[in-house]
Amino acid sequence: MEIYYEQNVENPNIDKHRKRTTVLSVLRYVILVLGILLAILIIFQPAEKWRASMVIFVLVFGLLSAAPFVATFFLLGRFLKKSNTEYDYRLDNGTFRVIKVVQRNYRKLMAVVPISTIESVGRINCDAYERYNASKDIKKLFAICHYDKEEDIVYLRYRNEGEDFLLHIEPDEELIAALKKSLSRLGIIDKSLHQPIGKKL
Repeated sequence: MEIYYEQNVENPNIDKHRKRTTVLSVLRYVILVLGILLAILIIFQPAEKWRASMVIFVLVFGLLSAAPFVATFFLLGRFLKKSNTEYDYRLDNGTFRVIKVVQRNYRKLMAVVPISTIESVGRINCDAYERYNASKDIKKLFAICHYDKEEDIVYLRYRNEGEDFLLHIEPDEELIAALKKSLSRLGIIDKSLHQPIGKKL
């Protein structure tokens, strides 16, 4: 039986902080330009009588002076990306896909999980999750927008190309039902998944 379901996890902060996002987006480029100008002013000074060692010193000093500006540019970029990210979950023909959507414009395939590779699924407030999360040999992926709603977050533990993954999602009731129907081995479904969304164990 072919099962298809698609869910979009919306990030309310995108609309709530739209003005802040615009200001920070402009600010990070202003900071980058200031850093570049500072490096140019330091490096390209009259150097007719400078020794080679002095030239190298000025070059290094100019680059180091610009480093904080460049670092701030990238840190602000990471912050804006994280705070303006949403996710699409798509269950189709035995495969679960996660698509990352940045600023409701740029889309990138984040994870492809064949249903047959899933070894365990449940909520992160169950005992089994604590054991999986403590492992250093498992790669953790997060496709969630509401980190504060712990009782709604579900983990998918799966294996792909010899590597273990722990994928975190926040599915609605319909997606949970679709996943249950898709999973052929009921033993891999933790009892915590039978609890309604929003209900703590």
